Amino acid sequence: MDRGDRPNFNTIEEELAYWKNLCSKFMQERDTVQNEFDDYVAESQQLEKEYEVTIEQNEKKIRQLMSTNNLNQNEIDSLKLKLDTINKERDNLEDDLLNLKKEQVDFQRKIRDLEQKNDDLEQSHRMITESINAVESVLNSAIERNAMLESEIDEKETLKEKIQRLTDETRELKQELQVRETIPDNERMMNGHVDSNRLTVEHETQTTPIKREANVIDASLSPSSRILALNIVGDIIRKVGVQTHRKRKVFPVY
Repeated sequence: MDRGDRPNFNTIEEELAYWKNLCSKFMQERDTVQNEFDDYVAESQQLEKEYEVTIEQNEKKIRQLMSTNNLNQNEIDSLKLKLDTINKERDNLEDDLLNLKKEQVDFQRKIRDLEQKNDDLEQSHRMITESINAVESVLNSAIERNAMLESEIDEKETLKEKIQRLTDETRELKQELQVRETIPDNERMMNGHVDSNRLTVEHETQTTPIKREANVIDASLSPSSRILALNIVGDIIRKVGVQTHRKRKVFPVY
């Protein structure tokens, strides 16, 4: 309060009372302010405690969050490594896929080549089978022809034996004719008729076995062998007939 604002007192008592009242007023104000200050301090302390608790909680949360963050960071780093590994594996798989596609193309080409070769082999197998069948047919024909030839050879051997026998008989006939040609003329004249008849009978007797042999040969041989045998037998018969004809001229019949 300024001095100009102080009132004028008539007495000291009035001034003392005034100042007492004023002091009492200030004391009340001081008490009020002190109370307010105390309340403020108490509230501040309460707030500080609450803030400290909150700060501690927040710090705890921060530590937890930081720990979680570290864990997350570690997990992120691990995931990054895994991602890098996966990317590398993916790149490798893509390379493998490209190689597999190339191999698939090569395999398909090889399969087509093998199928073509298989078709060629099947065709060759069919041709070989047909050739084998043809060869077997020719072989069977050759076996049958060989059997026929062996049969014909056996028949020829039999024919040779028969021809040899006929040759021996013809030789004996020639010898007999030579013996008869050495008989004197008068004996021939006397016995001409008898000898002529006998020669005719002998001729028929000699030619009958030959004809019989020819019939046997004709029945048992193949056509070609039969024709050959008949030609030989016919030649023998012709020669025998010539000899008989000559003998008839030598021994005329009267």
